[in-house]
Amino acid sequence: GYDGPCPPWNDEILHHYHYEVHALDVDSLGLDGEFDGAAVREAMAGHVLASARVTGTYTLNPDLR
Repeated sequence: GYDGPCPPWNDEILHHYHYEVHALDVDSLGLDGEFDGAAVREAMAGHVLASARVTGTYTLNPDLR
């Protein structure tokens, strides 16, 4: 599961989170079992119709907001 961004409560920097989505021309990449990001990118090669990326920032430090 994914619990979302959670930097340390006393952190002194603003954290950057990068999200990227891809539209593919296939219903499945055919990956089974355990695999890593490199395997996903390799399976996606030649199937990407469009991509978008957004970067968000987050901090629990009120002085950085």
